[in-house]
Amino acid sequence: MAGGKLKVGSAAHKDLFCRSFIDSHLRFEPDQLAWPDLDPAPLQRMREVPFWQEVLYTEMRAIRIIEAFAQGISDPLLREAMDLMAEEERRHERLIRYLIARYGIEIEARELPALPADIEGTFIDFGYGECVDSFLGFGFFRLAREGEFLPEPIFDILEVLMGEEVRHVLFFVNWMAYREAQRGRSAAPLRALSSAWYYARSIAALAGVVLRNARDQGNGRDFSATQAAELLQGVTVGKLMQACLEENQRRLDGYDRALLRPRLLPALARTALVFTGKNKQ
Repeated sequence: MAGGKLKVGSAAHKDLFCRSFIDSHLRFEPDQLAWPDLDPAPLQRMREVPFWQEVLYTEMRAIRIIEAFAQGISDPLLREAMDLMAEEERRHERLIRYLIARYGIEIEARELPALPADIEGTFIDFGYGECVDSFLGFGFFRLAREGEFLPEPIFDILEVLMGEEVRHVLFFVNWMAYREAQRGRSAAPLRALSSAWYYARSIAALAGVVLRNARDQGNGRDFSATQAAELLQGVTVGKLMQACLEENQRRLDGYDRALLRPRLLPALARTALVFTGKNKQ
């Protein structure tokens, strides 16, 4: 069905996005990856990066949300895919914990709040938040790698996480469209309005995290101005948006073109490029 069209909300649509997700699952354990020994300078840089605790917290919360939501799914194929997504998030947590322990990174204990009663709404908010985080993360990851901000072997390991995030985004976007169609909202404009609402909520939540981290200095330790300047050296809004667009396209191109793709964030990025004079799309 590659490159073909299928009816959103159909059994064929469900089979495609579920099977694509399940069949592309990779089997590995974090402690079996090629973790490098680091010299003092790159080791210190690893320890000064302020977002390891936020990444760990995000993975821990994701596990609880997906597991709770999956319990209410009666469709066997959807349940299999959701259970697999939860397992991949648990493996993400193990990977981040292994990284933190191996390189002596200090983090503060942080309790997870209780999940809201509306677990489906919470899962939808989580899914759109993952779409926003991934789109921006693809661009930042590429720029940080090009700038050699961390040792290349570390980027190789983190690439495993990035690859799985692509799959999660594709699955969620198609699941959400399937859900909307099953509820009589299969028309693209209706689905676009719903997506715009949830994206706005996710962007507002991300802004809150950024403001909190700016106030609290991330995980409570100084992230030196020199390190931050190095990471962001020469990075303009236009350059970041260009990197996000190109990486998003490159990563999604590896999957069946019949699968729905996120559309709003790339459109917003292209608009930003118009205003920054760097529109190449």
